[in-house]
Amino acid sequence: MESNSVINEPEELLSLATAAMEKMNYASALATLEKIPPYARTPVALSAYALCLAEVKGSHKTASNICHDAIRKDPKNPEHYYRQGRILLLAGRKKDAIWVLRMGLRHGRHKGIVDSLGKMGIRKPPPIQFLDRSNPLNKYLGLMLAKMKLR
Repeated sequence: MESNSVINEPEELLSLATAAMEKMNYASALATLEKIPPYARTPVALSAYALCLAEVKGSHKTASNICHDAIRKDPKNPEHYYRQGRILLLAGRKKDAIWVLRMGLRHGRHKGIVDSLGKMGIRKPPPIQFLDRSNPLNKYLGLMLAKMKLR
């Protein structure tokens, strides 16, 4: 294919957008994804578009809805869960993001999900498991055990 010809195949556009996303160039990826006609947008293209939309324009709610739609259409692809988790993190919804990322791991090991969960850290179970994590007894007992390096 010649370098000066117009690229309009949805698969090629998605490939270019994915490459731009890997380089953290979300604005370029968004512009490329917007060239894909609506009838040709696969669930992978939808979730990629949603992540770019959240990164570039900060439209977290819209992006989350689009990504959720991609998950409904292709529920066994962990990539969608990874992107939805990233969108939720951008929106400041860490608890929801962790839940979505863990759901994604149920559908296969995904390096991005594992890395994201690793960066956030894994919480240890509360010292007294039948009490809620936010219970003052659990809270202060956990802090005390951590200071004594017993936890």
